[in-house]
Amino acid sequence: MEVLKLKQNKYGYTLLELILVLALFSIMLSLVMPSLSNIYNTKENKELMEFKRDIIFARNSAVVENCIYGVYIDLSNNSYKIVKEDKITTIIKDKQFTQGITIKSNNFKNSINFSATGTPNRSGTILVTNRKNQNIEITITPATGKVNLYNIE
Repeated sequence: MEVLKLKQNKYGYTLLELILVLALFSIMLSLVMPSLSNIYNTKENKELMEFKRDIIFARNSAVVENCIYGVYIDLSNNSYKIVKEDKITTIIKDKQFTQGITIKSNNFKNSINFSATGTPNRSGTILVTNRKNQNIEITITPATGKVNLYNIE
């Protein structure tokens, strides 16, 4: 009678080896992955800079196209529109803030119009906040229409 020899399978991993691999993998991921707060800050900054660029775009387009461009701010929807006011009123851009920026107030009566010379109909400030409740002031100067951003402490 022949005794069957069973082969031992040595292809498995021990529990210690699995725990060690998982620990090394989690350490590597924690070093490489950026934190969520940095991602949120980047998105907020992009959204804020886009708003500033859009105001500058409206001013420059008014000069180039020799017509009136307006930026209309809607506090209730936390959004703004860029409108070309020529013979026909055309909405150029309709943007809602979704990445953490909130429009708190402005002293433009919710609209800024740039004439064909690039001058705004009124100067003033727009107050916005971010997720950390930091206040940021966007100012538009008279005569030149220059747009500036200031962090308010």
